[in-house]
Amino acid sequence: MKTFRIQLIISTFMMLIIQLSNNAQAGAIDKPLLAGQWTGQLTVPGGSRQVSITIAERPDGTTVALLDMAAAKLKNSPMRVVSSPDSVAFYADKAGCRFVGLPVAEGKRLRGQWQQPGFRATLVLDRTPTGTAPASSALKGKSMAYKTEEVRVSSLSSPNPELGLGGSLSMPLGAGPFPGVVLLADGSKAERAEGTYDLLDELADYLTRQGLAVLRLEGRGTGRSAAIPAANSRNELVADAQSALAFLRSHSGIDPLRVGLLGHGDGANVALQVAAAAPTPAFLVSLGAAGLSGQELLARQTSLVNQPGEPDTAQLAWDRKEMQLMTLARREAKKQLAAGTSAQQVQVRVAQEQMRLNAEAQKRSDALYKRQYAMLEIIRQTPNNAQAQAIVANMLKQIYPSLPSATAQNRAAQLTSPWYRSLLATNPQTDLGKVSCPTLLLHGTADSQVLTASNLPLLEKGMKANKRVNSQKLEGLNHDFLAPASAQALAAGTEQHPTASADALEAIREWVVQQVKISN
Repeated sequence: MKTFRIQLIISTFMMLIIQLSNNAQAGAIDKPLLAGQWTGQLTVPGGSRQVSITIAERPDGTTVALLDMAAAKLKNSPMRVVSSPDSVAFYADKAGCRFVGLPVAEGKRLRGQWQQPGFRATLVLDRTPTGTAPASSALKGKSMAYKTEEVRVSSLSSPNPELGLGGSLSMPLGAGPFPGVVLLADGSKAERAEGTYDLLDELADYLTRQGLAVLRLEGRGTGRSAAIPAANSRNELVADAQSALAFLRSHSGIDPLRVGLLGHGDGANVALQVAAAAPTPAFLVSLGAAGLSGQELLARQTSLVNQPGEPDTAQLAWDRKEMQLMTLARREAKKQLAAGTSAQQVQVRVAQEQMRLNAEAQKRSDALYKRQYAMLEIIRQTPNNAQAQAIVANMLKQIYPSLPSATAQNRAAQLTSPWYRSLLATNPQTDLGKVSCPTLLLHGTADSQVLTASNLPLLEKGMKANKRVNSQKLEGLNHDFLAPASAQALAAGTEQHPTASADALEAIREWVVQQVKISN
């Protein structure tokens, strides 16, 4: 009887262990089953988007994943994968979104919450058959080498410093302390259409992978900085940048003596102004900064009629026309060669056509500059906004006859706003001589917004006392540091996933690494 009881206890205990094991397996994600492609439809305001996450297991047991959302122009965006006994979380740090799902339908489906700034929704992903699972080699080099956290930076320029500016801080994996850099966007507001090309997005990912902590602020009046009013002058953006530097210097895991600034366009001029005052940054990268005064710079823009951040439609139209005419010239050249015309004569004719187009473009640019300079001078000399707006709206209609009156009036109101009035009065030369930190001045020779020929020499002249200035021109790159082919394809609407020029990225990496002494 005693033996029977012992056997019964053992048998009951073993059944309990088996049951607990089965329950644990039923409630946990079988890690190898993650490998493959998971797809589903994400419901968003006004419609839906297909979400696809491709996952592979490496031989060392680590998991790598890539996110694809065609409607948001996200392709092969790396994701971090964090598994727990009953769920799996995917973090697309670069894209600023995440998905946490629970396994259902015997592990063939993940149901959970999709989250991105300002939006949250339920998402269900179904797994494709195992046979289509990608090899880990397909995702080689795509694993996230850093972590990203949302932060809030107080700014002394804000009416309510406690609200602060929203931002994201990307930190390399490891103990640190790491060098750090604050990225400053072009324009008074870092706002752009979802999924569009953004140089600083690329740089944030690229520089963090090089071992730097990277801080990006959300533009005033946008995202988590929506409660902060738009800047009325560059001085407010300077105060924001100074606050961001102080935030990085005090952050654990970051070396306060190796924190610098990287600015693009107007953000580069903000960085130069910050560097002119103490405490100075450890280094400064200036991408496409202006050396001209604000009025001169704006007058030389190929179009003042576009909204901030909008493509320069007038310039794009001219570029397309020039490309079409040169294409016709080359076709005619081929016909002439086939008809027996000498190659030298054909080359001369093609070169003459290019010279004619260049002269026409210069004539157009000079005429536009004179008219726009006169219009901006009226703004500067007319403190009464109502009077200035009426004159400017009329001048815009004269420059662009097809411009709707309502659009002209709206743009005139913007051009006479405190921000633009402040910009008209700025002169970079005031502060350039005070910048003493190591500085990289980088410009693209095809920049039509901040012309290299008229701006870079002025920057170099203003900083001639600083022996640690490195000035570089990158052939064929535009204001966004896109290679010529990508820039043309983007203008034509055929490029969906443009990337920054590898030459630009390498030039920045090589110089920054030298300044912060990162060992590769």
